[in-house]
Amino acid sequence: MLKKISLLLVIILSLFTFISCRPSESKKEDSNLPIVIKIGSTDSSSRSTNVWSVELGKILEEKAPGKFQVEVYPDGQLGDTPDLVAGVKLGTVTMMFDLSAAITAAAGPESACIDLPYLYPTYDDWVKGTFENGGLELFNEYLKKQGYYCIDMYYNGMRQVASVKRNYHNSDDLKGQKIRIAQNELNVDMWQAMGANPTPMSWGEVITSLSQGTIDALDHSLGVFNDFSLHKIAPYITLTNHASSPFPIVCSLDWINSLPEDLRQILEESVHEVAKKQREEERANELKYIERFKSEGATVEELTPDEVKAFQEKVKPVYDKWRKKVGDEVVDKWLETVPRN
Repeated sequence: MLKKISLLLVIILSLFTFISCRPSESKKEDSNLPIVIKIGSTDSSSRSTNVWSVELGKILEEKAPGKFQVEVYPDGQLGDTPDLVAGVKLGTVTMMFDLSAAITAAAGPESACIDLPYLYPTYDDWVKGTFENGGLELFNEYLKKQGYYCIDMYYNGMRQVASVKRNYHNSDDLKGQKIRIAQNELNVDMWQAMGANPTPMSWGEVITSLSQGTIDALDHSLGVFNDFSLHKIAPYITLTNHASSPFPIVCSLDWINSLPEDLRQILEESVHEVAKKQREEERANELKYIERFKSEGATVEELTPDEVKAFQEKVKPVYDKWRKKVGDEVVDKWLETVPRN
């Protein structure tokens, strides 16, 4: 009897040991699986943002073979902009990039100050202010409060205006003009201050509305004008540079904090690498877009320094309103990132 009991105990202990080992083995196997990074956007698959997102996968494979698996979904394949922003927190999207206003709508008004009118009036001002003077770190200071993290920023393009009627050089030119804008408070405030009639509208309605005269113009980047050949419908393009409106590359703060430190460092370094190259390529592309517009009959005009100063005066009430909204300290922090020429 004693032998039988001893044998039974040995069998039970063996089974317990076998079962208790299974989870640790499973965890070990899971740790060897690549980290899947799903990158979602509503941008065109042909644009530099998508090209360099695909390149990110290649660079990560070179630096950390088998550790990452990058999947890129352009053209809204993972959903429209609000879906992507929500997906980052839900875990259905690992990273996303879109207009800065898309993420600031979820992160709060302090972060939305990145789109204050004429904060960075040139491409060079935007680059220096964001990547040398602390703009990216300040942006993250406000994003982190809502659980988001911006690794870097693609260049969408300084925002310009395309019109079916005329070029716009001052607030008198803009008076009564219906300018299609993306729906957010700051956009409305800015265009009202500049003298126009801001008209929020979904992107899917823009081309039809321009063709039918429901709107007179829209503001967006030259890259978008080019991708959709909008200069053929709205052939008066004014280079206003009224907002930088970048494409933040955003992920969940919890997700990136969960990565092993060495892999996180490799990932962030690689994102910085592709983002810098994308910015340089898209900036060079803008000059080509302008030449295309001109060669195909569009009238492209740039604001003079004096005209820019006049618009900067017009939008001062916007800064006053946002000081009341977020506080002087927040607005002053953003202004401190502006290059002093």
